Parts: sequence; C-alpha cells; structure tokens
Amino acid sequence: MKYFLIINPRSRNERSRKTFRKILEEFRKTGMDFDYVFISSYEAIRAESEYANRKGYHTIIAVGGDGTINAAINGFYDENGNRISTPRFGVLYTGTSPDFCKSYGISLDIEKAISALIDPQIRRIRTGRIQFSITANPGIIETRGFACCANIGLGAGVARVSNRIRKYTGDFAGTLIAILWNLAASGSRKLVVSIDGTTSELPRVMNISAGRTKYIASGIKVSDGIADDDDRFYLLTAKNISLKALPRLLYQVYTGKFTSPEFLEFKFARKVEFKSQNGPVGVEFDGDAAGFLPCMIELATDPLDLIVEK
Repeated sequence: MKYFLIINPRSRNERSRKTFRKILEEFRKTGMDFDYVFISSYEAIRAESEYANRKGYHTIIAVGGDGTINAAINGFYDENGNRISTPRFGVLYTGTSPDFCKSYGISLDIEKAISALIDPQIRRIRTGRIQFSITANPGIIETRGFACCANIGLGAGVARVSNRIRKYTGDFAGTLIAILWNLAASGSRKLVVSIDGTTSELPRVMNISAGRTKYIASGIKVSDGIADDDDRFYLLTAKNISLKALPRLLYQVYTGKFTSPEFLEFKFARKVEFKSQNGPVGVEFDGDAAGFLPCMIELATDPLDLIVEK
C-alpha cells in the first residue's frame, strides 16, 4: 500500500510547521511507503489529489484544516459527482475549526490519527455537489464538492470575517464576532427556493444551511447529522430575525436545539436550488466563502471511503 500526503503549510495561520515535522517523522517510523507534497492553494491541492487518484495511490491524506480537506475531496470526483478512482481518504488535522473531524469521528491527536491510517476502519460517506456563480453578477458557473455544510446568505460573510480574525480571537469568539458584525452590516434577503421541485418565495431570510454533518461551522450545530446511507440534506433556515430574538437564536444554533420555528425552520431535501430576488447573495461551504447565487445543491453520485477511528 502506498500513501500520498497533501500537506498545507498555511493551515492554522501557518502555525503548524512543527506538527508537519512530527507527522513525517511518525510516518517514517511506521515503515509505510509514502510520498508527500507541500501545497496551499485550493486549485493546487485539488490537482495534487486528482494526480494521486489517477496514479494508483492506495490512500490519499489531507494534512491541514477543513479547506484543505474540501480541496482534496474535490480531487476524487469529476464535475458530475462521479469518483475518478478508488483510493481511501484520510485526514491528519492541523487546522483551526475541526467540523469535519468532529462530525465523522477522526481523532485530532496526530499519533492516534496515524494509527488509524495503519489499521483503518472505513466509513462510506456521501458528499455534496454544489453549482454556484463565481461572480456577483451571475455568469460563470462553477461546480465543486463539499463534505460538511453549505451556507447561503449570512454564512458567506461570516466565513470571510472569521477567517481573518480567528488567529487573534480563537475559533469560537472569532465566529461569534463575525456573526454579530454581519448581522449589523447586512439585512435579510428575499430568496426563491426550489426544494425537490417545489418552488416558493422566502421574504426575510438571513441564512440557509444545507448540510450532511452535525457541525455547521465553529460550534454551530444541529442535533444530529444525516445518516451515511440517507440520500438527503438537512436545510436549516434562519428567518424573520430581530434584535430582540437574537439571543434566543444564538443559543439555539450553538446548542442544536431548535425550539422557535418562527426563526429557525428545519427540513430535509434531496435537491435544492436558490435564486436571489434583491441583490447578490453569498455562498459558502466547508468554511470558506466561494461565490454567489444562483446555486444548486445535490448529492455526488458516488460515496467517499473515509478512514475513521475504530
């Protein structure tokens, strides 16, 4: 068996270099046959993952944060959501906000995570496929995959702000500050939403989360994720938000207990499409702002073979 490590030296705001040395030392001690690259941009990580898929590596390992994980997963698929080959996928987490690892049972302890790679348990997970405009004025459409959650609306602005300030504030505080900042700076949006072919207008939407995992972003969560064999996403819509309702809303999204359906609506869908009725609306997934509406979300055709702890 041969392993391919894709190492992002910019993970955790470039504070993970000692961890990388430890990872390579531990791999050498195990006697495993492996190659590795240091690479940081989305497209470069995706391209290296695709290369490793096509070159016959048995296991491809993302070493970084959720952005690195997302880019590496995209190298497993073509734009139609089909797997291009059969390697297993592993993660050694060196990032800031471990939503993917917490959701799927991957240890944040490097030695334990490496041990799991040597003696693997495989979990077949379903990933999402998202089409979106890469410009505020709809034109160029891009298709990517995601593993945790996509956010329409407030989430894109929160991702932009929190990714800049978390190195100073930490994960939880940085995300909370970004939420409050964006709530003050941007209003609600009027969206046209099509859920499994049924279209409706939502007049006062703050954010819609379309996800598979328990953790949406940086401690914000639902009560449970989607079962691996379920072919749906959950949709969590935050709407009709007022300053008076904000404390209750924040409590519910951080505890995963949605007791105010007038503010937080929870449902399921297999395919969902979004259009904006009043200006550009951002799109974010797996922790990074990516583009704008219009947007379509559905499952990738093929599952991913993920290595988890036994």
